[in-house]
Amino acid sequence: MRLLNNLNFRTKLIVTFTLTILFIITSIMLMLHFVLRASYHEQEHQALRSYGQQISVNIDTRVNYFITYLSLLSMDRVLLEAMENEEYQHVEARLGTMTTEFMSLHSGRVRDIRLYLNGNLDSSDVMVNTKLIFDEFAPGKTAFRENYFLTGTYLNSRNEKIFSLFTKVYQLNPEREYFLEMRVYETELLGFFNEDTSGSNIYILTDDYLTSMSDRNLFGPLLYRSRENDSLSVSQNDVEMLADTITIPGGSSGFDVIVEPSPEYLDRGYRIMLFRLIPVIIFVLLSSLLFTFLISINFKNRLKTLQGKIAAVSNWELNTNLEIDGRDEFGLLAEELDDTRERILDLIVQNNDINELKRVAEMSALRAQINSHFLFNSLSSIKWLSRQDNKEVLSDAVEKLALFLRYSLVLDENQVPLHKELSQLEAYVYLQKLRYGDELHVHIDIDEELLSCKTVKLVLQPLVENSIIHGRREDGKLLNITIYTYSDGEYYNLIVEDDGIGMSQEMIDNIYSGIEITSQSGCGLKNVIERVKMCSDGLGDVIIESQYGVCTKTTIRQPL
Repeated sequence: MRLLNNLNFRTKLIVTFTLTILFIITSIMLMLHFVLRASYHEQEHQALRSYGQQISVNIDTRVNYFITYLSLLSMDRVLLEAMENEEYQHVEARLGTMTTEFMSLHSGRVRDIRLYLNGNLDSSDVMVNTKLIFDEFAPGKTAFRENYFLTGTYLNSRNEKIFSLFTKVYQLNPEREYFLEMRVYETELLGFFNEDTSGSNIYILTDDYLTSMSDRNLFGPLLYRSRENDSLSVSQNDVEMLADTITIPGGSSGFDVIVEPSPEYLDRGYRIMLFRLIPVIIFVLLSSLLFTFLISINFKNRLKTLQGKIAAVSNWELNTNLEIDGRDEFGLLAEELDDTRERILDLIVQNNDINELKRVAEMSALRAQINSHFLFNSLSSIKWLSRQDNKEVLSDAVEKLALFLRYSLVLDENQVPLHKELSQLEAYVYLQKLRYGDELHVHIDIDEELLSCKTVKLVLQPLVENSIIHGRREDGKLLNITIYTYSDGEYYNLIVEDDGIGMSQEMIDNIYSGIEITSQSGCGLKNVIERVKMCSDGLGDVIIESQYGVCTKTTIRQPL
């Protein structure tokens, strides 16, 4: 310290400033290593997690589609009658005829659809004894409750990687116990992530068994070994994974997605920033030695300016540019602050995008509740029509059901013009009138200028369905349902009113609060309330008014 005090001011300033800059550089490097590196890792983890969640959603959608098709086959009246009365070979031939079009449409995705009669099992081209599979449908097991069983991936006799979906066909004859099997190519799952460019290892598992993965070199030999051991698939324990993995729990189909990030991928942002920052630091260090005598003049003013910039960040004035002139330590600090400000703004945008993705997923889940309920009710109506032996009416009913499904299965829109919603409702009402006939009258009176207004998709059908199922009187008296609109400037009101038996105030309060909902009616109304508020950013509302034994009026209030 005494030696430093004996130096002149310029030399002292150069030495002091040089030591200070070196200290700042060291501090920045430590901060980059311990803080920003972890922050970049977290950002990449979030991106990979979102990617894995999208893979999970895509797989769930595809596998549930196959499961639904097997379920429809297991409920087909013609096939059930054949199983009851005909020989196994005839039933198998009939199944092949029924699935020809489906197999043609899904060539390259579905290997085949097979039929098994317990006690008459064909063991050819089967990876294990099918009895082990059928035992999974015993009462008390998961497959018995869900009525489907999903295997891991295995190699068939043609050395093809496939996995199987099993479902049991329930019928009256206990002597005949049939099972349906659909074999799906493993590449159907691989197609959802085979174009990944992050270098991460992606694993798809079901019940802790490996079903697909991005590392094909590892996947093939392991599968071959599992076939030799006569097991269903490769266990996760057979694959060594890093501790730094991302696990997305499986959805309704039961597939788990595990993403094992590549260390190079996690460090890419950190390395880029580091390589860009090193030349800047070197430049600032050399410039500081050259212009030290100039810095001493404006040191105080620039310090005051930097303090003002820091205060702006502290006050969350994030739209203000924080950079100041110069490349010395003040400029560097200001630049780092501005980079931090921009990253904060980017994180806010990313958080908004993630919230929007969550909102879309929640909307799709809420709409799916209505779709499944309506599908089963409509199939019940069509089953009733088929017994009347009226092919023309039955054909119209199937066409109306197809119209509704085409409308409801489009997942890229949560709001539609009111006239489209009314077209879908007319298809639904047509199916219901076929069943209830003169016991049901639906009158629609919509102002023409409101037909182009946006409304929440699939919002009228659950309300009308609620009136039909829970509003009809036991004496079979005509049920009148009226749908009409009116506007009051900034909002328009869409009303569904019936003269049915109504609801008590306690039931209405339970629907609003979401507690003690024990019927599909309550679920449907609660579903409508949530979707209206979600799609209108909380501006929309659903108002339920009812007088028990007299009528029920439901008003959907939405912005114009």
